Amino acid sequence: MIFVRDGKVFLAKRHGAHGEHTWASAGGHLENGETLEECGRREAMEELGVTVGDMRFLCFSNIIAYGKHYVDVEFIGDIGDQEPRLMEPDAFYESGWHPLDDLPEPLFHAVRYALESYETGEHYFPGG
Repeated sequence: MIFVRDGKVFLAKRHGAHGEHTWASAGGHLENGETLEECGRREAMEELGVTVGDMRFLCFSNIIAYGKHYVDVEFIGDIGDQEPRLMEPDAFYESGWHPLDDLPEPLFHAVRYALESYETGEHYFPGG
């Protein structure tokens, strides 16, 4: 899930998992019986300490990278004026708001697709 405010997106560097040292946002795996929206809200709270209000579907993608193959579903979430904070130091480090026209590199594949979807309205990325 991405959070965009005033032309900036909140990103944090991944640590200790696939895609290590790439810039990403909150995300994770579904729990048994959980909806996609419930998962997004739970992961945002667990990883960044924010409560997500409205959510909007952005895209889904077929990602083959980092020695894994998975389907990713991305949303944009409204967190109002809350300030995300890194709640899991084993998962993320170095975070902040980054201008959409000057993004840090490298971006985690799922976040790259989410931001492209946000900019273009494209909803499916077949990967490779």
